Amino acid sequence: MNDVNQSNGPAQSQSGQEMLSVSGVVSSYGQIEVLHEIDLTIRSGEIVSLVGANGAGKSTLLMAISGLQPLDRGEMVIEGSNLRKMSPDKRVSNGIVQVPEGRQVFKDLSVHDNLRLGAYTRRQGPEVASDLQKVYARFPILEQKRNNLAGELSGGQQQMLAIGRALMARPRLLLLDEPSMGLAPLIVEEIFGIIRELKEEGMTVFLVEQNASQALALADRGYVLETGRVVLEGTGRELLSNEKVREAYLGM
Repeated sequence: MNDVNQSNGPAQSQSGQEMLSVSGVVSSYGQIEVLHEIDLTIRSGEIVSLVGANGAGKSTLLMAISGLQPLDRGEMVIEGSNLRKMSPDKRVSNGIVQVPEGRQVFKDLSVHDNLRLGAYTRRQGPEVASDLQKVYARFPILEQKRNNLAGELSGGQQQMLAIGRALMARPRLLLLDEPSMGLAPLIVEEIFGIIRELKEEGMTVFLVEQNASQALALADRGYVLETGRVVLEGTGRELLSNEKVREAYLGM
C-alpha cells in the first residue's frame, strides 16, 4: 500500500483519539473475495472519505462495519470493543449508524414515522422528542412534509430524510454511503454542507462517495480503494493533488 502521507500532518495532529480501527479485513460474497486485507483508522471528530470506482468494494466495507456483511478474517475495534462480537442492532446502540446507498427510506410510511423509526434502539421519551425537533430544525422541508409519505418526496428530500433518520439514533460514527448519488448539483452542495455542519458539531463521519473531488475536499483524510484493496491514503488535500488520483477519479 502506498502511503501518501508519510509524516504526521496537521489533520492528524488536530484530530482526536482513534475511534475505529480496521485491520486485515477480508470479506467475500460466496467464493468471491471482495475485500482483501483492508487496514484503515478513523479518529474521533474526523471526516474520512473512501473513494473508488464502482465495484471497488466501498459499500461492502461499510456493510461490514455495520455488521451486515460477514468477515472471513481480520479485526474491527471501536474504542477498544471488538465489533465482531456485536450484533448489528448493538452496533447501532453503540453509535455506529449507516445511511445506506440509495437512501432506502420507508416509502409507505410518513416522514414523521420514518424519523421515529431511527430511534428504535432508544427508550422513547423527552430526549427522542427533543432530537426530533432538532432534525426538523436542521431540515425544515421535512417538518413541512412530516405527514407526507416518504415515497412522495424528491430524491434530495429523501436523502435528507435518510440522514435525519440516522441522526435520530444519536450516531457517534456516521457511515454515509454515496449520499450524492442521483442528485442534482445544487442538492449535492446542500448535502455536503450538512455533512460539514455535522463535523463542526463534533460528529465523526466515514464518507463513501464516487464524487471524489467533493469527498476529498471535505475530508480530513482519505483512502482510495481499488478492487478491494487500499492503494493510497493521505490527507484529503494530498489525495486531491496526487497525480494518480487526479487521472483516475477527477478526470484531470
